[in-house]
Amino acid sequence: MFFNFSFWRYVTNPSQLAINHQNSAMRGFNRRIVFLFLSGIVIFALRDIWGMTTESLSPMLALTTDGDYTIARFVSVIGAILWAVVYIAFHLFFVSYILGLLTSIPVRRIVPLQLLVTGVLLIEKMLVFLVFLVKGESTNVSFLSFGPLTATFSDIWFLVMFLNQLTIISALIVSLQFSFIRAYTKTMNWKSLLAVLIGLQILFALLTAAIGYIPFERLFNYVMQGGAAS
Repeated sequence: MFFNFSFWRYVTNPSQLAINHQNSAMRGFNRRIVFLFLSGIVIFALRDIWGMTTESLSPMLALTTDGDYTIARFVSVIGAILWAVVYIAFHLFFVSYILGLLTSIPVRRIVPLQLLVTGVLLIEKMLVFLVFLVKGESTNVSFLSFGPLTATFSDIWFLVMFLNQLTIISALIVSLQFSFIRAYTKTMNWKSLLAVLIGLQILFALLTAAIGYIPFERLFNYVMQGGAAS
C-alpha cells in the first residue's frame, strides 16, 4: 500500500504520519526533500540579499572599492546558501539519527517527522523575515522567542542568545516529535520521552548560542580587508 505525504495534513496530526508510515510505503518523498532544500536556499538567500545578518558589510562601503564590496556581497550570499544546506541537513538527517539512537526507531522512519520539523523551522524564519521586511529593519533576536524579553533586563549576551533559540516553535517541535514517537512505539515512558525531547531543544539552544560567540564577522572582515591589505 502507498500513501502521499502531505505537510499541512501531518503537521497537525503527526501521530497519523507514524501510523501510516508503519503500514504503508510513502509516495514521492524524495521530491519533497528536494523541495525543502530549494525552499530553504531561497529563504536564506533572500534574507542575506535584503541585509539580515550582513551588518558587518556596511562599513566596507566606505573602506573599500565598489568592486570589493560587490565581491563581498556575492561571497555573503554564497555563504548563506551553504549555511542553508548545512542547516537543513542537520535538522533533517543528523537530528533523525540522534532520535533514532534514543528511541530505537529506524532513522529512515524518523526522517519524515524531521521533514515536518524542518519545514516548520523554515516557515518560522520566513515569517520573521517578512515582519522585518515590512518594518524595514531587523534585530538579532526573534519576536517569537524569549530573547527580546531577556534583553530588557539582562546584559549577558549569551543568555539572550540562548533564550532567543527557545521559541513557541520549539514547543511545537517538541509536540510534533512527542506525538509521532508515542504513536510509533509504546516502549518509552512518556515522561522520559518528553524530558529527552525538551533536553535536546535546550542542548541545541546552548550550542547555537555558543557558536554565536565565534567571531565570524571579524574573520570575514579580516579576509576581505585586513588580510588583503597585509
